Amino acid sequence: MTDHRKPWIFSARFDLTWILGPGILSVILVLIADYFDFPNTGPSSGASRTDGKALPPWLWLALIPCVDVAHVYSTLFRAYWDKEVWNRRKTLLTLTPLFCFISALILYSFGKSVFWTCVSYLAVFHFIRQQYGFLSLYARGEKRTQGLLSFSWDKATLYAITILPVVYWHLAPGGRKFEWFTEGDFFYFPQKSLAELTILFFWVWVVIYAFSQIYLLIRKNYISIGKLLLLFNTASVWYVGIVLLNDDFAFTFTNVINHGIPYIALIYAYGNFRRKNLPHFFYTAFSKGLLAILPFVGVLLLLAYSEEWLWDTFIWREHAEIFGNRSVSVLEIGRGFEFILVPMFFLPQFTHYILDGFLWKGGKENEELVGFLNRPKS
Repeated sequence: MTDHRKPWIFSARFDLTWILGPGILSVILVLIADYFDFPNTGPSSGASRTDGKALPPWLWLALIPCVDVAHVYSTLFRAYWDKEVWNRRKTLLTLTPLFCFISALILYSFGKSVFWTCVSYLAVFHFIRQQYGFLSLYARGEKRTQGLLSFSWDKATLYAITILPVVYWHLAPGGRKFEWFTEGDFFYFPQKSLAELTILFFWVWVVIYAFSQIYLLIRKNYISIGKLLLLFNTASVWYVGIVLLNDDFAFTFTNVINHGIPYIALIYAYGNFRRKNLPHFFYTAFSKGLLAILPFVGVLLLLAYSEEWLWDTFIWREHAEIFGNRSVSVLEIGRGFEFILVPMFFLPQFTHYILDGFLWKGGKENEELVGFLNRPKS
């Protein structure tokens, strides 16, 4: 019988440090940074929505390549480098990148604005679904058919606290001083009254959900601490990063940290559990305990830096001081070939979005997850 009283996916220490803590800490840090007017942004050739300002290069490097892009490549440990998963799901793992590349080519054929709009909304969906995935893990030991307080109520709340801030983003007069990928990738329908109503609805929902949990505590003498912290984490990140603080740093920092760090930690734990199925190099590394962090993170950073070098050299041309590519980027070799280069460079991220929907589902297709998620807690 499942113990309904186990509130953690792995353990209190692991979850609070790597799954729940990063997002909450990121919110605290951006609130402090906002109070002290940090960081000092520099001039940029980028989007006008940031008032011509950009994140300091060191901060951009730390957030985008080192976390956001790196977490995409951690999927390699979950699928392509896990020999047993690769052999069993070779068709999925082969056809998905092909499907993504062809889809990206088709989207870009309609223009770059169409492409970036479509992949931006796909990314939003992916970010929301990751939070839903964690919610499902926290609620997997609970009964899901007890009326109002069933898992459906938790699920609806998760969608409300993520979608409503995004709706506000579309409606807020003056827009927001950030974008998902590129300027203008979201549709914009400025409606002050609807924007205010959206935020009111957000808070009403949060209050009702809070009272429902108090009711559950009184009547059942039980609440799921992990699940509630996950929802608190999610609501805080999406509200503070999108609604409360209208600046690029707050949005990027909370968004990237809360999405990337937990996923990388989850994959690290998975890789350690499945090390016998990984290539010999990683099997040896994971066999050395915490020392495995160095090659694990090192490979992710190398791949992420390489991808961003390609983007910056052939498409964006914005961070020569980081990539040392000025002599190449000034030649504008990629000019006129964006229709093939952008879909190619975006392929790892696109593939990650799609595969994630298959690789973390419960069921016999992912039987390796049963042992991973139900191993003895430390």
